[in-house]
Order: sequence, then structure tokens, then C-alpha cells
Amino acid sequence: MSTPESDPIIIPKLSALTTPASLTQLLVLLFEPSSALHDHLVPSVLLRLTARNSPPSNYSEVVDICEEVASEWTWDEKGEFLSGHPMIGEVKGLSKLSGKEQGGAVATPKVILDRLAHLNALYCKVYPGLRYITFVNGRPRSAIIPELESILSLPLSPEPLPDNYPTSEPGLGSAEVEARVKPGESEAWKTECERGLADVWLIGRARLKGLGLE
Repeated sequence: MSTPESDPIIIPKLSALTTPASLTQLLVLLFEPSSALHDHLVPSVLLRLTARNSPPSNYSEVVDICEEVASEWTWDEKGEFLSGHPMIGEVKGLSKLSGKEQGGAVATPKVILDRLAHLNALYCKVYPGLRYITFVNGRPRSAIIPELESILSLPLSPEPLPDNYPTSEPGLGSAEVEARVKPGESEAWKTECERGLADVWLIGRARLKGLGLE
């Protein structure tokens, strides 16, 4: 039986990207499938491509158009798009490329996955409507923990993480953690949203490079 991991990666031709099916196929490959991608990104990029007299000269140009289109979205639309991406540390339901980027070839210890799940939950409290996105670039999942802790203004965990390390912050009660993370700061939310989007475009360009499609 065919699985997502075993299925071949099919790249639509540049000349075919003015059709919804081919454009969707490419953008899902670069940015992961989501309702926001189907409802917002594909229609807007398609309008720009069909208004041209010629197809894009390369695939990187398509990512440039995606970035331009997203810069004109509302904050709600930007957040919806980011929330469609898999969380760092997820191990199920990942695309072939996402699994590879998150170190899928090597099993991640449970303590790392549990810690990331906790930090992701805190992140979603601090930045409601967003999901933590970062350009992993082949780093192991453990390398993302201090990155997330810094964004959340939490004490850094020891490295390497001991097998018996608590999921939540040792020595901190839930009220203290809530005080540290300071949810609901709108300017901080916007800054984090833009940082996440910038990393999405980095991921898309890195995927193109990995596929030999720069």
C-alpha cells in the first residue's frame, strides 16, 4: 500500500501553474496543506499568475509572489495561514518533507516531544491564533526547545535534556508561568506573526533548493 512517505514527489511544470490544481499541488508541497492555503493563498497567487503574459521564469519567483500576496492579508488571515502548519514536535500526519526537516530519520526521545508539546501549548496561549513556526533547517527537535523557551521568556532547560526532566517549568507554578509569558500583547503578536511568516518563506525556498528547483 502506498503511504505519504513512499509516494513520489511530483513537481508541476511552470507552464501549468496557471491552473488551480497544479498551483495547489506546488504550494501544498512548499507550505503544507491547510484551509488557508486553499482559500487565500492559491486564489490570490493564481490571479497574479493568470494576469501575466508568460509563466514564471523559475519556482523561486512563485515563492516571491506568495510573500507579496501574504503581505496584503489581514492579521486574521496571516494567523490562519500560520496555524495551518504542523507544530514542531508532531510525529504523526507530517508530509514527507516536513518529517525529514524535523529530523524524522532519527527517533526523538519522549522527553523532548513532551517538552515541545508543553511549550507549544504555552505559545498558543501567548500568541492566540498563531502556531510556532521556525526554519528548522535539518536541526534536531531538541534544538528548538531553547529557541521556544527564549521566545516565551522562560528559563532555559539543561542540555541535553535528562530523561526525567519535568514537562512543565521546574519550580514555577502555573500563575508564575502565566505572568512570565504575558499573553495578549498586540504589538508583540504582530511581530511574532511576521517572524513566523518570514520563516515560512525560508522553508519554501529551502524545499525548492532541496528538490533542485531554485
